[in-house]
Amino acid sequence: MSRSARLPLSYWGLVLTYLAVAVNLSVTSVALPSIATDLDATTAQLSWIFNVTPLVSAGLMLFAGAWGDRFGRRRLLVIGLLVFLASSLLSATATDVTLLIAYRALTGAGSALAMPAALALTFDVVPEQSRRTAVGILATTQAAGSLIGPVLAGTAMAVWSWPAVFLSVVPFIGLALLGASRLPKDSTHASHPMDSRGASLAAVASVLLVYAATALSIRQVAPAVLALALVAVAVLLLVRHERRTPHPLFNPAVLRQGPFRLATTIVLGSQIVLGGLIFVITQYLQLVLGYSPFTAGMLLVPCLASWVVASSTSGRTSQLLGVRRVVSLGLGLGALGLILLALQGTASRPALLVFGLFLTGLMAVGPALMTTMALTCYPAAERTVGAATNGAAARFGFSFGIAIMGGALGAIYASLVSGATAGLDPAQVTEVEGGLAGALQVAASLPDGTALAESARAAFTTAYSASLIIGAIVAAAMAVLVAVARTSESVEDARDGGP
Repeated sequence: MSRSARLPLSYWGLVLTYLAVAVNLSVTSVALPSIATDLDATTAQLSWIFNVTPLVSAGLMLFAGAWGDRFGRRRLLVIGLLVFLASSLLSATATDVTLLIAYRALTGAGSALAMPAALALTFDVVPEQSRRTAVGILATTQAAGSLIGPVLAGTAMAVWSWPAVFLSVVPFIGLALLGASRLPKDSTHASHPMDSRGASLAAVASVLLVYAATALSIRQVAPAVLALALVAVAVLLLVRHERRTPHPLFNPAVLRQGPFRLATTIVLGSQIVLGGLIFVITQYLQLVLGYSPFTAGMLLVPCLASWVVASSTSGRTSQLLGVRRVVSLGLGLGALGLILLALQGTASRPALLVFGLFLTGLMAVGPALMTTMALTCYPAAERTVGAATNGAAARFGFSFGIAIMGGALGAIYASLVSGATAGLDPAQVTEVEGGLAGALQVAASLPDGTALAESARAAFTTAYSASLIIGAIVAAAMAVLVAVARTSESVEDARDGGP
């Protein structure tokens, strides 16, 4: 990278913001079993502890985008980081489940304020010729945080207990605040009134979408269907309002651009695959192959490494080969990696596992380059709204990845394991069909539970393979979409070049 294209120091504080948000979300899942024991939390309460953060974040994201363009991006970033810091400290002190859920909701508010501002500020502080690389690194930190989180949480739990998991994100937030002090002085960008009604309708639709995904992931079909019906109503009202208001939240000139629609679709689809993969593979590594949480986290390093390399070099590789070829190839290789992971079976085959994870990580070029393309479709004055829209698409994708792939995992497993529940009482049957962890606990309580444990592991492995095949189909479909889309020519003409 030439000296003129070197990324400024202030930019790295924005990277740490993204890393803190991603780590925070993934470390929480590791702490849930201990929280359940210490705070006597039910399964439903544990679900809310994990999902209330993205739920609140989705609801506030578009408001935050509009606020950033009106009141200053750096100001919004600092406020968001301070809220994030306070909520992390409070979460570590919680002695009641209800309080902990409230603190995790506050965490969602902080991340919603900080993330769109950080992405928009990247375009303000990074030279034009380096923006693809800069956005690629931001995309890397999201995946890296999701993969680093379980390792960090496992270490924190070994040293102390679940409160340390929430404190582990504090150093990242502190460094991000320090980096924010080096950002240029704030300036407002938007000149027209804020579309509060549009933002409110979008927030309602966003929250209901994430709620529906959460309900589907725990197989609560009726609430999910009701939520999706209400989403349809909110979206219809939003479309009607946006067509009539003189200053719409969603710029119609941007929405009409083929490159924007293509880019948003790829960001959404990539996060569906990533969210689903992280959800199912961490269970598989620990419950089927028998690895500890720390070792399971370390086994994800090949995926992290290839994700980091693919994302951070996406600007240069796209300059050499073209955006369309790079994105299609990365998504195609990611699909192949998922297929290899699906072939693992119940026996540990480290070479196949590592190679499959490495190939899967190459998908990173998709969200990295597509995020850049989506934001370049926006005028500079509306770029924080663009960043919020991109962030909302990523959040929806991650949540729906858990719902789609996790839901498939749960449904197929429950169907297959039902044949092994003969002779068990109803409570034990419910526990066995509810998940592999419950099945192994029931098996351990039986005089001869070996057969049940083996049957449950086999059923889970089959369901795990099927869920990864779903992810592979999504990745392959995206690769084909980029390759054949009529807007592909416009992809090559994105305004921001590689380094």
